[in-house]
Amino acid sequence: MKLKGLNKIFLLILILFTYSCQSEYTKLVKTELASGKLNDSVFYGLKFGQTKDDFYKICWDLNKEGIATHGPTNSYVQAILSTQDSTKLTDNIRMLFYAKFNPDDIITSMDVKFSYVAWAPWNDDLMADKLLPKVQDTLMKWYPGNPFINVKNNIFVKVDGNRQIQLVQESDRDVSVIIENLSYKFNNLNK
Repeated sequence: MKLKGLNKIFLLILILFTYSCQSEYTKLVKTELASGKLNDSVFYGLKFGQTKDDFYKICWDLNKEGIATHGPTNSYVQAILSTQDSTKLTDNIRMLFYAKFNPDDIITSMDVKFSYVAWAPWNDDLMADKLLPKVQDTLMKWYPGNPFINVKNNIFVKVDGNRQIQLVQESDRDVSVIIENLSYKFNNLNK
């Protein structure tokens, strides 16, 4: 009888130890995915689950409305974000974005890059390390919910339901953001 009790206690300790060894990030992802909350909205009417044709149509409409155009290398869509309370052109932020698609041409994530329009290597005030907190604050306004957590080497992650936003300084100029559908990502990993 005592042996069964000890086995149960050992099993309980093993389960608690295993759970406590999980990172804050792993716990957050599991909790959010288990919540069943679906957050498919990205921005500008773009959503996870839309087709490549939907993406191109929405971007074409944004272009006709003067909201977006092609990016500097024609591999991203470009939008210029300006702060409402500033008259300085140096405050304008370039947002480049392009969807990532699964083999069926369905949007599963969005690759986004932010930089100051007036960035130059000699202008310390317009470096990515100064921009990152502003982008993080903007993303919190666009996507309220859980805060960003620093998961590793200044890689910040925010998870709300199935939507994950990863934020990192990519270079002296660019802040990189990946907005992805974790439901697709983890379903695809389990296959």
